[in-house]
Amino acid sequence: MATARPGAAGHAFRATFRTHVRRAAGREPNPLGRRSDLLRSRLVVALTIALLFSLALTLLTALAVLRAGQREARYEGQHRHRVTATTVAAALTDSTGSRSGVGGSHAQAVWHFPAGVPASGPIKVGPDAPAGTQRTIWVDDRGRPVSAPRPGTEIATTAVLTGTGTLTLLSGAAFAAYWLGNRRVDRRTTAAWAKEWEGVEPEWSGRRRRQGLGDQ
Repeated sequence: MATARPGAAGHAFRATFRTHVRRAAGREPNPLGRRSDLLRSRLVVALTIALLFSLALTLLTALAVLRAGQREARYEGQHRHRVTATTVAAALTDSTGSRSGVGGSHAQAVWHFPAGVPASGPIKVGPDAPAGTQRTIWVDDRGRPVSAPRPGTEIATTAVLTGTGTLTLLSGAAFAAYWLGNRRVDRRTTAAWAKEWEGVEPEWSGRRRRQGLGDQ
């Protein structure tokens, strides 16, 4: 069995696309070409351009989200600090949405930030943590508890998901427009064919000739 040459599919695609481009521009030397063929080639060219535009916009969007996330991460890295907090009471069970706002198990704790400036508040600990338990927490420049800076993997994942959503939306719209355009061309072609067949069918089937013989 013959094996397909490497790149044969790509060559065939390029050749077919060049044919569509020439036909869409009205430069195809084919006297049998129909207007429906011209319209379909224009739809193919328009779809290809739309998909390339969608890909470019997707890359720009994902890159913008990635850069924004990296800037935010750099800012957080400069203004969020790790400190050691020491609990001053035993752990209490807490539910999400309670007054402490921590969720899970928490305990009242103290820490110092900036250096020498005491601060206090509830921190998340294990359910059986006794008083005097030490935990590393993140605080802002004023010593208030904050979440840890976003890791690079989370930023990259957000950019990829944003890009994927953008590409799905734009390419889906492009294919929908292409499908609707083809449907419209099909309806026009069918209507034109039916109209032409009304004039050709009696001659082709011989109905007029039989009617003439009967009249004689």
